Amino acid sequence: MWTRSIGLCACLSFLLSVNAQDTLRVTMRQADSLLMTRSLALVGQRYQIDQADAERVQARLFHNPEFSSEWVVGRSGEPLINVGPDGQKVLAVEQLFRIAGQRSLAVRTAERHKRVSEAEYAELVAALRLRLHSGAYEQYYVQRSITAIGSQLALLKELQESYGEQYEKGNVSLKAATRLRTAFFALNEQRVDLLRHLNALQQELRQLLVEQRVVIITPSPSELALPPAPSLPTDTLIALAQRYRPIVQAANAAREAAELDLKLQRRMAVPDLAIGAIYDQASGIHPHQTAVTLGFSIPLFDRNQGRIRWAEASVGQAAAAAQGTELSVLSEVLHALENLRVLQAQYNEVSIGLEEQLDELSESLVENYVRNNIKLLEFTDLFESYNTTIIALNQLRADLQNAYEELEFATGQRLFDR
Repeated sequence: MWTRSIGLCACLSFLLSVNAQDTLRVTMRQADSLLMTRSLALVGQRYQIDQADAERVQARLFHNPEFSSEWVVGRSGEPLINVGPDGQKVLAVEQLFRIAGQRSLAVRTAERHKRVSEAEYAELVAALRLRLHSGAYEQYYVQRSITAIGSQLALLKELQESYGEQYEKGNVSLKAATRLRTAFFALNEQRVDLLRHLNALQQELRQLLVEQRVVIITPSPSELALPPAPSLPTDTLIALAQRYRPIVQAANAAREAAELDLKLQRRMAVPDLAIGAIYDQASGIHPHQTAVTLGFSIPLFDRNQGRIRWAEASVGQAAAAAQGTELSVLSEVLHALENLRVLQAQYNEVSIGLEEQLDELSESLVENYVRNNIKLLEFTDLFESYNTTIIALNQLRADLQNAYEELEFATGQRLFDR
């Protein structure tokens, strides 16, 4: 099949175009693996998870006990520091305890913050994978267009040069020679635009994979297949997004963390309890005196009012953010689903049999013109229509592939078995 060979020709022509440059050739799955290991954005986000986990560890720790001692220095008739059985000294140890469930609330709050970081990491992974897949599909179909019109451009160049020679000999009119040159210029301009677009895609792929070489991602046949629209109802897709989309999970975890922090700040108004023991030698009513201490601050002025108000405002802010996230995700699902339906309908209407017709037209167009079966005006019009349609058809396929990826990203689920 001539159409199936286009993909192979695309890869080969692109490899030849980079000449001596090194090239990274990977499948889509290999590109996903490289993204996970190389992306600097993901590395930074993983450090945020580590930071959140460190906060959780810190929240579980108890206060360190405090030790203090008192020694009499320079009493008359005694050594400078009398550490013997007759010297005066005080030894004390004290432990501070958080009461009213403060420690458990602090731990639960830190755990919710870690969930936020983990969900944000998952959302970033999905967003970067969407960019990677969209760029890979776009690259594949742009290269197909470049290959398709490249062969036509070579034929047109030969024909245009031939007409130029015949014009100089006076065998053809200036109008005919100029029309062919104009058609060649327009087609070459389309090719240049595609090459510039391909270069921009290369920049995107290099940045995503942290790569200096030319990146060629080759989708598998199953990944190039165009599956039907999802059979799940719209309400079900929205429910899946509200449950599994990482950004929604992050917003809900942030709201829960804010609610727990408000409880914690209210409990922080209860003073910590300090329990200790003192050993006193030669300074009390007994030569050797042991006592137990119990202390706490009196919440007369500072009852943590400011932090409580701040936590109340944070709860309201987190709730509003969670609601806004749910609405945003709902809108994304509806937009992605409608976009997919429109593109599928367009593709089903125009693509059936079109590529085979274009193949036949491409093979017979120049031959029919050389045999004078069609006039020059009709030839150039058909030539321009062929190449414009090839570019538009490949772009439609790239847009449709991107629509599949966007719907899966919006719902947070793999909906298509590819």
